[in-house]
Amino acid sequence: MENKIEYHTLRIGDINQSFIQSGSGEPLLLIHGFPQHSHMWRKIIPELAKHYLVIAPDLRGMGGSSITPTGYEKENLAKDIQALIAILKLNEIYLVGYDHGGGVAYSLAAQFPDLIKKACFIEYTPPGFGYEYGLKPVPDWQAWQLAFFTVPEVAVQFIMGRERELLSWYFWHWSYNPDAIGQEDFEIYVRQLQKPGALKAGFAHFAAVFADTEHFAETSKTKLKIPVLALGGDNGAGHFMVLGWQQLAEDVSGGSIPKAGHWIADEQPEELTKRLISFFT
Repeated sequence: MENKIEYHTLRIGDINQSFIQSGSGEPLLLIHGFPQHSHMWRKIIPELAKHYLVIAPDLRGMGGSSITPTGYEKENLAKDIQALIAILKLNEIYLVGYDHGGGVAYSLAAQFPDLIKKACFIEYTPPGFGYEYGLKPVPDWQAWQLAFFTVPEVAVQFIMGRERELLSWYFWHWSYNPDAIGQEDFEIYVRQLQKPGALKAGFAHFAAVFADTEHFAETSKTKLKIPVLALGGDNGAGHFMVLGWQQLAEDVSGGSIPKAGHWIADEQPEELTKRLISFFT
């Protein structure tokens, strides 16, 4: 019998915290990136929920969670997630962070090490340990948005009303299979970015890079002692993931997932699920 996926929203501190939940057993927390939200895990939750209690929150500013004027630094976003964990009374968590959610996951593991049993980081290395190279202009600058979005007011001025065009570029440019994200899912992401304030909130995750760099310079002074799995797509960050995370954790394994770009949970959900279950069990 397939586990039901339940949608919840709790008022925690200054935000409405939205999350989805499925399954039972040891807790497994999935943290999404931009321009997606918890919906990005839809292909892998059913199988993971056969083994774990799966919790997939929406970070503030995204999905069903509150859009706030401030609070998008990874240190603060991690505290949002810790507050949710406390409300749900979870401990010894298996943790997965993808894209900018990888930074939130790393901050969570660094700030609250007793909460986390193992962690997987997908398609993300923190600023100061790899991310910063994407900020620098180079020929055929593929990651131009990392710098452009650090000025949210300007980015919103140019992109508001063209959310569909932005996502078309994103999902095509960073994929191995450009059809991996279907039209129905695409429209869900477009609708989320079209909400009042959502575009600026999404860009605020990028604008926080300077505060994040200082935060991670401090957290990196003590390496993570938990086992870490670092994964990336062959056509994404795969070849750099292990090298990046070896700077931040003592026990790192992982590598590339074939026939995948940045959108691994969409492009290779079965392979990703298999690797997560193998690592966590």
